[in-house]
Amino acid sequence: MKRKITIYKNLNEPYEAMLQRGLHETPDERFVRFFEERAKFRAFMGIKKSLKRGIVIRKVSWI
Repeated sequence: MKRKITIYKNLNEPYEAMLQRGLHETPDERFVRFFEERAKFRAFMGIKKSLKRGIVIRKVSWI
């Protein structure tokens, strides 16, 4: 995959470009692209494994 550098005139342009791209894609394509972008972000940030999330319910200390 060849990388390219995009230079924007203001901070709204990347947001508007993503909105325009999303309008032309089907929900299935957006779903797949979400996981591709998440994988790129995790690789860039150095996150090796998926984060485990959970809800912990504890009795409060002041009761």
